[in-house]
Amino acid sequence: MQVQQVSPIFQLFDQQYTIAKKLFASLAKQFKSKKAIELEEKLIFLEIYIDLLSRIHFSEKKLKFELFGPYKQLFKALKKVLHIKLIQQALESASAKSNLTYRSYEKLLLKDKNKIYTDAYDLIMGTPFEIWEALYKEAFEHSKSLKPLEINTSTTQIINEELDFFKYDSETKLEAKEIKDIYEGLQVIITLENVRIVSGLNSTFTEMVHEHMNQLSLLLYKWYQNHLFLQHLTFVHANTEETPSQKYLDLILTLKSNKKKLTTKVVSKSQHLFTNILG
Repeated sequence: MQVQQVSPIFQLFDQQYTIAKKLFASLAKQFKSKKAIELEEKLIFLEIYIDLLSRIHFSEKKLKFELFGPYKQLFKALKKVLHIKLIQQALESASAKSNLTYRSYEKLLLKDKNKIYTDAYDLIMGTPFEIWEALYKEAFEHSKSLKPLEINTSTTQIINEELDFFKYDSETKLEAKEIKDIYEGLQVIITLENVRIVSGLNSTFTEMVHEHMNQLSLLLYKWYQNHLFLQHLTFVHANTEETPSQKYLDLILTLKSNKKKLTTKVVSKSQHLFTNILG
């Protein structure tokens, strides 16, 4: 692979792409949730990289859709795998803390998990392997002769868009969707900072800011997991005819309490980071 002919950032793409392609091939042989979640992480990077290319080659209006379009459905399916895994882990943690079992919910969760895994596997099997070769070829072509100034301008543009969005939200009440958007936006910023460093540019933010971002990202992960668990558990009980037993009502109350506490922390840290430090 002639990575020396293109921008140094293509080496980063090449590395992530190679891992993603191997994970996809492995999942086509045998589906494993761990590898599915790893592939979802790699697709996040590939989508960010493609967005970066589309900003530089802005005259090609449909570039982002053409390059990442074939992966959209797969990405959604893998995200569902991640979500159900997070819920399962949260349930195991709740069971260990309360020393209680939640057998009826476990059965429903297992049913949902099996369907999500089956759907994801079917989608992998139905996705032509050629999309990987096409993606690599186009990414390689569009990464030729990229100048540091172009990378600097495009990464700065995307980062500023994310920050502007956060600043706007920090002045209003943060709802679940806005908190989820901050979580995903931080992933974009942290990834682009890495791209800048690899391409020989200075990072946009200081080490202290990065530390704040990483702390907020970890907190948002906890919030997100609790949110998914509460959402799923509430939905399951709303769609069953049986009245939930006291232990389930207690669990829902605990999750609601956790969500309130975590939301308060997220709002506080977000406002501190995006208003006091970056404002």
